[in-house]
Amino acid sequence: MNWSASVLSGLSADSQPSLMISFDDAKYMFNAGEGTVRSHTHSESNRRKLKALFLSQLSQERAGGMPGLLMTVADASSINDLKIVGPTGLTHRLAAARLYTFRDNLRVDPVEVAHLPAEEPLLSSSSPIYKDHNVAVYAQPLSIPPQGSSDDHNTEADASLKRKREISPEPPRKRSNAEVQSPSSLANLMSAPGFKASLLPEEMAEEWRRLVIGRMFPATGTKFETSEPSKKGAAGKKGKARKGAKPKSEPTPAIPEDEGSGNVDEYRRSRKRPPRGFYDMLPPPPPAGPSPSAMSYVIVGPRVRGKFDVQKSIALGVPKGPLRGKLTKGETITFTVEDTVTGEDGTPTTVSRTVTVKPEECMGESEPPAVAIVLDVPSPEYIPSLLQYYRKDFDPLFSKLMSTDPEHRKEVQVRTLFHLIGDGVLEDPRYIDFMRGFGDDAQHIVASKEHCPNSVTFTSAAANQLRLSKLDPVIFPLQKFQIEPRKRLADIPNLPPNTHLMVSNLGIRIRPPAPPAKNPNAIANDYFHPLLEKMTPMDESIPIELSPETQQKFTEAQQLTAKIQQSILKQGVTKPGDDVVVIPLGTGSAVPGKYRTVSSTLIQIPNWGNVLLDAGEGTYYQLARHFGEEGVGDVLRDLRCLFVSHAHADHHMGVAMLLRKRLELDPQPEHPLYLVTIRSVHLSLREVQALEYLGIQDISPSESTEPDSGNGVIPIMSEALHFKRPGAYTHSGPWGIGGNEPWLDVKRSTANAAALCRSLGLDKIRTVDMTHGTKAYGLVLRHREGWSIVFSGDTEPTEHLVQAGQGATLLIHEATMADDQVDLAKAKKHSTFGQAIDVGRRMNAEKILLTHFSARHPKVPMTLLELNSASVASTSTDAAIAAPSSSPSSPSSPIVALAFDQASMRIGDMWKMQHYLEALEQIEKDTVAVEGEDEDEMGRLNVDVSV
Repeated sequence: MNWSASVLSGLSADSQPSLMISFDDAKYMFNAGEGTVRSHTHSESNRRKLKALFLSQLSQERAGGMPGLLMTVADASSINDLKIVGPTGLTHRLAAARLYTFRDNLRVDPVEVAHLPAEEPLLSSSSPIYKDHNVAVYAQPLSIPPQGSSDDHNTEADASLKRKREISPEPPRKRSNAEVQSPSSLANLMSAPGFKASLLPEEMAEEWRRLVIGRMFPATGTKFETSEPSKKGAAGKKGKARKGAKPKSEPTPAIPEDEGSGNVDEYRRSRKRPPRGFYDMLPPPPPAGPSPSAMSYVIVGPRVRGKFDVQKSIALGVPKGPLRGKLTKGETITFTVEDTVTGEDGTPTTVSRTVTVKPEECMGESEPPAVAIVLDVPSPEYIPSLLQYYRKDFDPLFSKLMSTDPEHRKEVQVRTLFHLIGDGVLEDPRYIDFMRGFGDDAQHIVASKEHCPNSVTFTSAAANQLRLSKLDPVIFPLQKFQIEPRKRLADIPNLPPNTHLMVSNLGIRIRPPAPPAKNPNAIANDYFHPLLEKMTPMDESIPIELSPETQQKFTEAQQLTAKIQQSILKQGVTKPGDDVVVIPLGTGSAVPGKYRTVSSTLIQIPNWGNVLLDAGEGTYYQLARHFGEEGVGDVLRDLRCLFVSHAHADHHMGVAMLLRKRLELDPQPEHPLYLVTIRSVHLSLREVQALEYLGIQDISPSESTEPDSGNGVIPIMSEALHFKRPGAYTHSGPWGIGGNEPWLDVKRSTANAAALCRSLGLDKIRTVDMTHGTKAYGLVLRHREGWSIVFSGDTEPTEHLVQAGQGATLLIHEATMADDQVDLAKAKKHSTFGQAIDVGRRMNAEKILLTHFSARHPKVPMTLLELNSASVASTSTDAAIAAPSSSPSSPSSPIVALAFDQASMRIGDMWKMQHYLEALEQIEKDTVAVEGEDEDEMGRLNVDVSV
């Protein structure tokens, strides 16, 4: 049975390590950090036949992409049953996504591996945490030993551990849905007045979390009832009594249902009501140790039977047919043999005898199981915890993995080790000795930020940005990357000979074993890195060939915009807001693709600070690619406002990573970050913070109307900024506030909003209710310098936005659908290109930036080309040159621009994009000519993952 491993994504500024173990009939994935779904667009490994997901940590780097992965595998493949294994807190992490992650057809079975102190690793470690016909997977929880403990071998302590293992051969080490207790006590509590899930004791809190997961994924099949007490206890279907059924003395109490709070998507979750308290704060997760838990996994493949020896079977009398087949399957067989025996008188007689043949009597020597190991060691402090598992007297299986004894090699053979390691680990002598302990035949694949170059993961997007940069290098700057690592593997003495850097699309055959090699198709489809080899020392620019048609379009557009720019400079006239910079970080919708990732837009206000509009999965990585790993810190340090329009995953799954990275800045920001969004997003982030601190400030009840102080993350409720009723909440219906937590206080939100305005120099910040099938808000920013920006978020065309945004300097509006998809746009609660432009015209917006496109890299819509052609036909060249600076845009003809990932546009330069339209259309043709139509991406409208 052959099997292999592949690297879905390596370690760089825009990705974290994710691995796939593949058999013919099943796949097993390790880690799903942010960007995991997008990495599949650049990977030869798909998600079909995925059986289990293993998480080595619950951090954003390891688990931040899990909700998106669950929804896409449920929608885009035949997977309907998935086991998820991870550290303690896994069920909390899953339940924290309940307000934006749900699929009816997916059964999810979470298995938590208990966290134990570093000096007391899992007892009975040889019990697999997961097992099927292909693999047995063993977990090794790691943590930092308490200060004062020694790394030296302690015989007395080891003997104590050994005694514990003998006394408790099967300790409680994992919890799955099959182990959920009776819900009767939980149901009674939920029925009581004033029930609060956040106050549940831990034993019931785990039941509650699993009940919630059962509602997110109804196919999970939790055993809880949610209506009146079932009458099927003593009765069969349709209430008919079953013969012999014993009546129950007490019926199981039903789980009370939520009475409705307006938080439900009207077109996405048309199912029975969730349990009471579903929209309340989760109970705290189980207590964690003093250090973040990390998990390593040992994957043991199947033992391969030896070849059937026909001659031996004949000698043993095994007849041809099914019995030989049973032997090859490892079964012992018994059959009757008729022997002819000659008596003393010479008369032959037939004597029957029973023969038993064991498989090993006529089978060749079996091949020992191959082993792969995934190691997650965040820092050198975790090394002692890891080494304990491999002590000879600790565990019989793990000690054999490092043994040089030939007999042990006949039992298991380690083929490949994946090292996900933090700074300082790889050069630690203890870790080098550990690596060498697996012999020279083992392959070591290393993901270390110190040693891996910052190469580009999403090469198609980088190659396309390179083409665009030849049109305008200011608006389309090259992504930041680094080919050379900070440290070279070759400079580390005594590393094992087969040590390699982890890179995306690296493949490793485990059985039969073979050295790692990058997938040939991935190499052929990398249109970016090969261009770097053509660079010369005298010219640091990256060469790329453009078609003659494209080069001509580029030249024409460049010449025209240069003339216009010269005219603007001569006139010396500027408008308020001209120097504000708009950077679309993600311009796609629902699912991240090759060329466009999910929603996020950065606004940079000179001398004031930054505003981020939405933050879909991978937003931090986009920032790091745009500004570089050094520059991204300055951007986060100057980030004053983060606005999240609504709770759909593609608009906020990147927030937690941003907050975590902001928290890690040194020096720390001097001012707070105001998080403006609805309760469900605030709630989810606070629940994630219970596992991984994000810097969100605690808010206690207070009558004070003063803004909150400090440099942390300060909440502001979108509802408190409504353009028609600022400072007031609606308490019922779909626009109701939905809770009573201290951080929902409307006076505090109002005071904090005033502080935000002072921080950014705003006259006013207002939200606008949108039409998107769920609670969703747009945003209006009016600056004291006389400019304004309006942001639609996701919505159908709405008159509210037209009213609230009148006279906008810039309207950023979603344009999910093409103009021939009006019905589809209405069904999906989105807007077409033409509808978005119409909203801007009626708003009298000077400029419109269209974003949130459904296709991978949409062709320039005819609406814009016709608009541009009409403008050119009716205007002389001189007038066209003068128009951007000498007169305001006509209400009927605002400047319209398309957003591109990683573009950087001054509002004062956005007029250039209208003159680039034909060149952009031509570059789309070039992209298709080089890379082909991406059928998977072009067909994404058929995959409904925008939750």
